[in-house]
Amino acid sequence: MPPAEKRPAHRPSRRREIIEAASAIFSRDGYAKARIEDIARAADVAPTAIYYHFGGKEELFTEALRAAMAGFSERIFQTRPDGEPSNVEGLRKVLAAGWDYFNTHPDEARLVLRYSEGRTPHALALRREWEDRHLQRAYDYVPAARTSRSMRKAREQHAANTMAMRMILDVILTTQAELLEGTFSGLPRDELGTAVEEMCASIILSLQ
Repeated sequence: MPPAEKRPAHRPSRRREIIEAASAIFSRDGYAKARIEDIARAADVAPTAIYYHFGGKEELFTEALRAAMAGFSERIFQTRPDGEPSNVEGLRKVLAAGWDYFNTHPDEARLVLRYSEGRTPHALALRREWEDRHLQRAYDYVPAARTSRSMRKAREQHAANTMAMRMILDVILTTQAELLEGTFSGLPRDELGTAVEEMCASIILSLQ
């Protein structure tokens, strides 16, 4: 009797493919309307495979959102690694890198810009953590925030800088969201991106 064929020790993980498919489906349909069956079909797996890798729809949505935010952050951090000197030209490069990521990853952009706030408790926490991470790095572009010897002046500077940094984030995210909605369909993306870069750079320069 011929020996039985050996089975693989384990099946290759389809986790990455499932997350990519989930990003596309959640982006297209939103969290409420997206179905596990549609995600499974897009990933070319059985629905049971999704429940094997993820606890359910909410966990899968959280992981898809986490991956989208991580991809954006990685692009930014590659453009300006930790420890690299910061200046306005560096800020422009970072803004251009973020703009390019969202333009070339529309599914991930939609997840972050449309569906990350309030869809699930985990999603909201991820959004806040992601924004705070980039907000802290943005302070590097404002050296004046670290030079004042007066406690009162330092507090005033910190408040002004925080408002400015949040304004920059709002400008970028709002512009990208409107771009996805087609509001700026008549404008070249490159020109719009340049205008956003210049606006954000002007905000930073106004603080120095």
